[in-house]
Amino acid sequence: MFDIGFWELSLIGIVGLLVIGPERMPAVARTVGKWVGRANRFISNVKDDINKELKDEDLKRILEEQRALADEYKKAANSFQSSVTSETESLRDKVSMDDLLEIDESEAKKISAKDKQGASENS
Repeated sequence: MFDIGFWELSLIGIVGLLVIGPERMPAVARTVGKWVGRANRFISNVKDDINKELKDEDLKRILEEQRALADEYKKAANSFQSSVTSETESLRDKVSMDDLLEIDESEAKKISAKDKQGASENS
């Protein structure tokens, strides 16, 4: 803020001593110290409030971004689920239970033929 060094403070003190006088100088110094302290605390509080608001805004922005991503993921999952469901339904339409039973019967015939062939080789 202000760049006040030792020599500037000394000059202010000497001028204040000459203008105010040595009797009232300690009381004036205490009063000035109180007001400077209050001003510093006020400025510090304002800075803290501003920083807190900026952090809140950042958190709100991040939360909104996360919600948008979650919505995108939900949409992707729903579209994937619907495509899987439609594909499953189309496969069910193509393959009927009769086809499955025919496959099972032909496999059973092959297995029984292999068993008969294995039994005849063992005898």
